[in-house]
Amino acid sequence: MTVPSQMSLRRIPDALHLKARMVYAAGWDALIDTHTTQALQFLCEFAPRLPALDGLDLYFRVTAVPQEMQEAVRVRTLTTLDLESLAPLVPLPSLTGWQRLRIDLVVEQQRYRRRYYEKTLELARMVGARAAEAVIATHVENALEFIQLLSGVLPVHAATDRYLREFGLADSVAQMVLQRVQARVAGRELTAQYNEPSAPSPDSGSWSSAAEPAPPAPVLPAPVPAAPQSSPPAASSPGSPLPGPSAPGSSPERPAHPGAVVRSR
Repeated sequence: MTVPSQMSLRRIPDALHLKARMVYAAGWDALIDTHTTQALQFLCEFAPRLPALDGLDLYFRVTAVPQEMQEAVRVRTLTTLDLESLAPLVPLPSLTGWQRLRIDLVVEQQRYRRRYYEKTLELARMVGARAAEAVIATHVENALEFIQLLSGVLPVHAATDRYLREFGLADSVAQMVLQRVQARVAGRELTAQYNEPSAPSPDSGSWSSAAEPAPPAPVLPAPVPAAPQSSPPAASSPGSPLPGPSAPGSSPERPAHPGAVVRSR
C-alpha cells in the first residue's frame, strides 16, 4: 500500500497533482476513521470476553488493516476509547482447593476454555466481516471522488484501477470495489452518452467530408483559339431556280471553261 506522500502521479496532468494528493490523503484518513470506528465497536462488544488490549490485537487479526495504517488506527482507537463505556470482564470459572486434584475436572475445564476461545474467535470473524464491509464502502466512496477528480483525463475503469493499485487491495476486495463503483456510475455514464451529439449519418456524406480532405480542383486545359469562319454563300436572287438533285447515273455538270463551246445534244 502506498502512503499519500509516495503516490504515483504518472499520467495525471501537472495542474491536478496537488488535488490528486489531497484526494488520496483524504481517502487514507477516511480509512483510518473507518477502522477506528469499527475497532471501538469491536472492543465494546467483546469487553465481557476479552481485555481491551487483547481485543484490539484480535481486531487486527480478523480485519485486514494495512501494515502502514495499523499504528495510526491503534493510536486513534486508544485515544478515543472511553473506558467507562466498556462492560466488565466476565471471568472464566476456575478450580479451587481440592478440585485441582481431580483429573476429570481439570480436563473438563480445559475443554470449556478451548470451546470458549473458539467461540470468541468465531464471533470475532463475524464482526470482522462486518468491519470489512464498512471498509469496502469507504473504498467505494474514495474511488468515486478520485474518478470525479480525473473526469475527462482518465476513463472510469482506468481511474478505478489506478486507485485500487495505489491502495494495494487484494484481488477479491478489489473486484468487489470495482463492481460497486461501476454500479454507482452506470446511470451517470449512460446519461452522459445520451447527451452527446448524435453521430453523423453515412448517407449525408458528412463522414467522408469530415474524415477525408476535399479533392483538388481539376486543372482545365488552355482554350484552343477558334478557326476563322468563311463568309456564308451569297443568297440566290428571287425567281432563280434552285438546283435540284441530279438524276441517277448522270454525272454532275461541270462548269464551262471560259472560251469553251457547249455543244447541244
